[in-house]
Amino acid sequence: SSDLIMWRSADVSVRVMPSALLTPAAFLLFTDTPALLAALLLAALLHELAHYAVLRLFGVRTARFTVTGLGATLCVPELHRLSYGAELLSAAAGPLMNLLLWVVLSLTGRDELTLFAGAQMVLGILNLLPVRPMDGGRILWLAAAYLTEPYTADRVAAAVGLAVSSALFLLCLWLVLTTGNGVFLLLGALWLVYRSLPAELFLPSRLAKTQKSR
Repeated sequence: SSDLIMWRSADVSVRVMPSALLTPAAFLLFTDTPALLAALLLAALLHELAHYAVLRLFGVRTARFTVTGLGATLCVPELHRLSYGAELLSAAAGPLMNLLLWVVLSLTGRDELTLFAGAQMVLGILNLLPVRPMDGGRILWLAAAYLTEPYTADRVAAAVGLAVSSALFLLCLWLVLTTGNGVFLLLGALWLVYRSLPAELFLPSRLAKTQKSR
């Protein structure tokens, strides 16, 4: 198997791909702060568990967690059973858990929890960005689809996602050019811009690859 780690139960499976080592390695290369990395990984774990907990509340049991170099994804084959409202709540559960923990930990006033609280805040805010594949992008699409219909929701989510990711990229670029810091954030913003680009831009290359394989 090509998996670095594979764990499976009756309802849940977890796959950790070898590429999952790339992001921590790059983070340590550009920041050299292993304690912050540990805090972010723990925040990410709690984030995904919050998603799954809400799904269980709505009767969805089967889920697949996949961890790659681009982050963690939660695949739920039974997601179609949920209403727009229920799916929106499940999408919002992760970032809301992070932000709630940030508030609670900040209120303790303990210096040793400052780093962990900050990691919760950063992860919560980033995931609320209205950019796919972040939770905020899914929340935006679900809200637009509920108010209009899926086709319009696709267009709204694509336009907002590209605008927000482009603005974030320019902000990170300015930060790198003026301070020399934020290279890791710049790479992340560039990835979000790529994910926000319309799929039609890549259609010719995909067709060429398909024809070549034949």
